[in-house]
Amino acid sequence: MEALWMIIICSLADLTESSKHMDGTVPCATPQVPEEVKAVEGEALYWPCPNSDCSEEAEHSLIQWFKNSSGTIQPITADERARVHHHGPVLYILPLTLNDSGLYITRWWEKNKTGCDEFKTELVVGEKFHTELKENSETVPITCPAYDNQTKSLTWYKDSHLIPNESKKTLYLHNTQKKDEGMYTCVCTWEHHGRHYNTSGSIHLEIKDPGISSIPKILHPSNNSVKFIDLGSEVVLQCSVFFGINIKQYCFVDWLRNNAELIEETGYTIHNWNERDTFYSSLTISKVSEADLQSEFQCKAYNLNKWVNVIITLKTTESDLLLVVTYLCTFLIVLLAAGTIKWFAVDLALLFRGLCFKLKKTEDGKVYDAYVIYQKDNVDEKTANFINRVLPAVLENSCGFKLYIHCRDDLPGEDCMEQVERVMKLCRRLIVVLTPGISQGQQLPTPHGYDWQVGLYQVLVQQEMSMILIQLGKMKDYSHLPLALQHHLQKTPPLKWSERSPHATSASSRFWKQVRYMMPAVPALLCPNFCSAKIRSYELSETCC
Repeated sequence: MEALWMIIICSLADLTESSKHMDGTVPCATPQVPEEVKAVEGEALYWPCPNSDCSEEAEHSLIQWFKNSSGTIQPITADERARVHHHGPVLYILPLTLNDSGLYITRWWEKNKTGCDEFKTELVVGEKFHTELKENSETVPITCPAYDNQTKSLTWYKDSHLIPNESKKTLYLHNTQKKDEGMYTCVCTWEHHGRHYNTSGSIHLEIKDPGISSIPKILHPSNNSVKFIDLGSEVVLQCSVFFGINIKQYCFVDWLRNNAELIEETGYTIHNWNERDTFYSSLTISKVSEADLQSEFQCKAYNLNKWVNVIITLKTTESDLLLVVTYLCTFLIVLLAAGTIKWFAVDLALLFRGLCFKLKKTEDGKVYDAYVIYQKDNVDEKTANFINRVLPAVLENSCGFKLYIHCRDDLPGEDCMEQVERVMKLCRRLIVVLTPGISQGQQLPTPHGYDWQVGLYQVLVQQEMSMILIQLGKMKDYSHLPLALQHHLQKTPPLKWSERSPHATSASSRFWKQVRYMMPAVPALLCPNFCSAKIRSYELSETCC
């Protein structure tokens, strides 16, 4: 009777223990971090217990698999007829579907020991997967991610092409070149209960160029830079450094405050990362204090070659406002000065001419400062007044220039064409007086005089003299003028003289200052060659060419 009770008690104990093993909520120790497994939809999964001791001691221990589905832990059957089952320490999924993704838990109870160990595996099922491998060495090992210790037939492919005579877990590429880049895929074929299954893994290989190390160069910020902040606010200081091409090792960026390294200092956080050939480091100050404003922050970059650093200081935004106001005032002063100089440029030029003309003597053989041409047909009273009275009164009497005015200075009896050619060579400027034409209703005059032809040829073609354009009154257009002169007027607008201006005859008016600015710097009367030239003076001739 006692033996019967002992059998019943032992059976109940085994049942209780078995029930505890099947309960996924019983707490267990977790000796390692979860692993991630990537598998291809439609293939088979053979996944042994993540801990090697778990597989080796399977005969002397109890192993149970679970899946965490939406927070509910469900046991996985050991029935090998099921699509998802486990056989001791190995999990089988035959075949894989997208719904098989999730967290899988392996629990291991060793006999004669209390408690259990728990191992977690995150399974991700997708249509295609591959990992990236970047190398710049001559020999590159590529390890099959789908291979384990079970008996399998392994085949390697590169870009879907079979690699012959390669069936080991690790594929070695020697004397690698750019042509070796591509997608490497290993296919493991294995048998389970008389059926064959495939498990594959892919790795994309990129051959990097050889690394070229250089002295560290801090790209940003510049040395002794200033960052404006608000007292008590959070601020992020960022530093970017170039260590060389394809260099990832032995590159360091540190932050210092008053020459002391900021390592695990409260209120200061450092974050480092790299993008391509540039290394970045950020220093986050959670709350800027008065002490920070009085400190110097250093970004220090170093490798096996050398170390460099830049200094950054913090200032409050009040200082920033003062600096902005200072810059703005300086800009306005410069802008005002530039505008003033531009407005008074002619006055300044005339002032310097008056101070320096004694030092500048022009010996060019010229006798006249300007040759004056105008439309001589049907000259109206206003034009005649400007040509014969206003122009000589201002430029000759007030300013000391010598003008040659047609009709006034012609030599009686001399051939008109010869006279124009001879005198034109003795002039430094050509003054062209433009008039709106004759009275309304009459045909507009056309300048056909020989002096127009010679003068415009000298200015526009040979460029032997400069031209001063003066317009009298309003003109609708310039269509009655020569085409060459019309083209010149599009680039150089004429100076406009108004008879109604209160300073129309004053040499100090803005109009006459502009005319004087375009005239020679030194009048011909003050040149040495003028005194030796034999120029005959005649009264105004009544006959004009």
